Amino acid sequence: MATMRTALFLGAIALLGACTERAAPPASHAKPQASAPAPAAPTVLSAAGVGAIRFGMTLAQAEQAVGGKATLPAPFDPACSMVRFPAMPSLRFMVEGGIVTRADADPGVGNALGLAVGDSLAQIRASYPAAQLTPHKYDENGHYVVFPSADGRAAIVLEESGGKVTKLRAGLQPAVSYVESCL
Repeated sequence: MATMRTALFLGAIALLGACTERAAPPASHAKPQASAPAPAAPTVLSAAGVGAIRFGMTLAQAEQAVGGKATLPAPFDPACSMVRFPAMPSLRFMVEGGIVTRADADPGVGNALGLAVGDSLAQIRASYPAAQLTPHKYDENGHYVVFPSADGRAAIVLEESGGKVTKLRAGLQPAVSYVESCL
């Protein structure tokens, strides 16, 4: 039942993200407006993607979606590299074989679960009792808290140490489950 609630919650978040268009006021009430740049869409990390980027896109598709080239590491390894987009400076994206497979978030990046770096493990367990908890590979006082997508192909993963969330990432399996990232 709790797993179903988690899946329904994540599905509702995805649907809400798709419903952002607002109706224009009637012509009689419309005011002339100066043309200003549209505000940036909120950056909310989910198991499916973040902003205009969907996990599974090619790097070229992601660049087109955000309207700018990715900043590549030197040297860029096409097998696995971490890239950044100037429009999303608080995220690092894993690119494997030209496909965007994962995003690692800096503290402060919003996510579909409403959880944040610094939240306690007790808070997470109270809100999401069905979350999968496994031991951390390098930290004997830590865990991975995993929130798989409904189909199991993707997930949001939190790293916890000493009872507090320290890191957050999301993406496709198996990339999101890798303990290390690439260069």
